[in-house]
Amino acid sequence: MGFQIPPNYLSRFASTELVISTEAGYGVRAFPLLFPQDIRVSVVKAPTYWDYNVSTRVQDTTLAAGVFYNVPRLEVTHDPPKGLQFGGLIQGGGNLTKFSAGYAHLLWEDRARLLGNVGVAFVGGNGVPYAQTEATAGYGRSFGKLNTYVGGAARLFAFPVQRDAQGSVDAVVVLNTTPLPGLTLDATHFERFVTGEVAVPAFSLGRYNETKAGVTYRLPGDPALGLGAIRTRLSHAWQSDVTTVWGDVLLRLNVLPSLVGPSVGYQWTPDGKGRWLISLVTLPK
Repeated sequence: MGFQIPPNYLSRFASTELVISTEAGYGVRAFPLLFPQDIRVSVVKAPTYWDYNVSTRVQDTTLAAGVFYNVPRLEVTHDPPKGLQFGGLIQGGGNLTKFSAGYAHLLWEDRARLLGNVGVAFVGGNGVPYAQTEATAGYGRSFGKLNTYVGGAARLFAFPVQRDAQGSVDAVVVLNTTPLPGLTLDATHFERFVTGEVAVPAFSLGRYNETKAGVTYRLPGDPALGLGAIRTRLSHAWQSDVTTVWGDVLLRLNVLPSLVGPSVGYQWTPDGKGRWLISLVTLPK
């Protein structure tokens, strides 16, 4: 028997990220190895951290080991859409270590999910028992050429020994339309509201809201090498008052599962010290 490339190997590259950016660093994330089991390797050198790790997903279980954002990590997480949940996360450098177990239900024709977990988190060597309850739901509908999606999440972390609790609610609205062949307009708005306190800092969430919009034009034709699409993206983070705009030029190559090309952006910050952002981006074909 000779060496064989897995039949779905090229399709795995759709989730691979080539990182070439003045902001995010240089390297590759989720590069697939040539094994029947989909095993991914990441190696990224960013301005403030290193990533070098390996991960895979086996029957609703994520296995990961290595260094993530300068932090050594070993993780086993079993989280199918419904049924028994369990997981363990061990991290070095005094960062969060936790073990948990629970159960998830699917409701409303699988549009909603209800999760309940109990576990122990370790902070400074001390074990902190906690309970996590989370409900998520989403619904999409099309109105002619306009596609819409509304989603939400509500979660509660409770710490019975410390008598602390934190609740949070997320909401997202997504719109996209294709008014002309090849032309796509999209917009997203996200809101998060938070109340209460947590006994485990790594579980803490904060108020956040952000608006994003984009315009993409895919050029007709399917040459072996040519211009595939041009795209403009805009985002504004309201809490930090940061606005970012990007311009992307994406090339089409038959040997690649995605369009790929350079991106140039600019970011405005409240302190008036704007900065240029240069990176390599991808777009599904």
